[in-house]
Amino acid sequence: MADADTICAISSPPGEGGIGIIRITGDQAHRIARAIFQTRKHGVLLEDHKLYLGHIVNPEDGHEIDEVLLTLMSPPHTYTREKIAEIYAHGGYAAQKSVLSLIFKQGARLADPGEFTKRAFLNGRIDLVQAESVLDIIHSETEEELHYAVQDLQGGLSRKLEGFRDALREALGTVEALIDFPEEEIEADQSHLAVILRKTGRALDRLIDSYYEGRGIRQGFEVLITGKTNVGKSSLLNCLLMKERAIVTPLPGTTRDLIEDTIYLKGVKVRIVDSAGIRESESLVEQAGIQRVRERIAQSDLIIWLLDGSRPYSAEDEEVWKTIDNRPHFIVINKADLPCQIDKDAVPGKRTERLDISTTTDIGIETLKDRIYAQLMGSGKKHHGALLVTNVRHKDGLSKGNDAIKRAIDLLEGNEHLELIAFELREALHYLGEITGETCTEDILDNIFHRFCIGK
Repeated sequence: MADADTICAISSPPGEGGIGIIRITGDQAHRIARAIFQTRKHGVLLEDHKLYLGHIVNPEDGHEIDEVLLTLMSPPHTYTREKIAEIYAHGGYAAQKSVLSLIFKQGARLADPGEFTKRAFLNGRIDLVQAESVLDIIHSETEEELHYAVQDLQGGLSRKLEGFRDALREALGTVEALIDFPEEEIEADQSHLAVILRKTGRALDRLIDSYYEGRGIRQGFEVLITGKTNVGKSSLLNCLLMKERAIVTPLPGTTRDLIEDTIYLKGVKVRIVDSAGIRESESLVEQAGIQRVRERIAQSDLIIWLLDGSRPYSAEDEEVWKTIDNRPHFIVINKADLPCQIDKDAVPGKRTERLDISTTTDIGIETLKDRIYAQLMGSGKKHHGALLVTNVRHKDGLSKGNDAIKRAIDLLEGNEHLELIAFELREALHYLGEITGETCTEDILDNIFHRFCIGK
């Protein structure tokens, strides 16, 4: 990128603050910084990777804009592997805008979203997985989310993928040698080739399987509370959130729309959704709310079917059961503080986990949180401490690459043409390389980096 423009942007959050960071990168970065910066002592030679106190000065009239700190950095030891200048101005809007305006006059242009990180990728300092992890770190809301984002930034997934690609390159080299030199005595056992491919495929399967947990850590899971009217769904939402998020009244049908909020269970984001009670209703508004519940049931990761333990099991309860029967769910019986009137043997789904709670006295609420976590994550964290796939783009690339490997194995076992096997192995290499950016298209890059903010 030797001929690329010199770019600049404010890299700190917008608004007022103690410090506003203006970053410049490109071949002219140091020249521009020197043109508008004056140290307190004249004649000081600005050296790399040192911090200098001085003023931003308009070169045209000598007017001082702001007192700042400045540092210059030279490649290759910079974020973009280009020349970088960073100015630490005061965090006011006018000060930062004035400094940026002087930089523009010196020939730099405003950076596009994510352009600093894109240059780091294009200049080979990081791969595409690491570039995406930068955005994941910025957006991390929990320690677990941050942990796995940092793991990707440090190259954990990239090294794993390179190991897969090395195995595929070895297999492809053997196949191509057999194609190019059919008459030569090449020591190549096709059964050993199949062993390599199966081993790689199994490792990819394990990594793909980790996506469910990884998605939960990164994006969060959705838990829908459903049941007939007036069983305490809104009260349960408030108990789980430990705040009054939903209006609670003794009148049935109070909740007409979906109400949701987020809790954190052992580092995992869980979005709890309160819903309208499922029943037959003549109210058009309530009917619309119930229809939304039915649609949301199909999207949720887990359903809490809430029953009223102080009332007998009813036809309305049965209607809810028919709606959720084929979705992951467990049964929670509310109002454990009142005399039990429900016949638990009449409740279907006898193999489904059940829990008694009281939203009035908080009986069983902490146990319920543990059960929600266990249901979402399986019996504890299956991949704790190991590498997780948290990005759907990575998961899709792994799946496509693994499918190509499986096709290659089928062709190999069927004694099909070696050219077809070589084609599938190249396809697998392509899809795995697309994850790290070795074989990706400009469209993929644009889609990734336009999700970044300007200045990063």
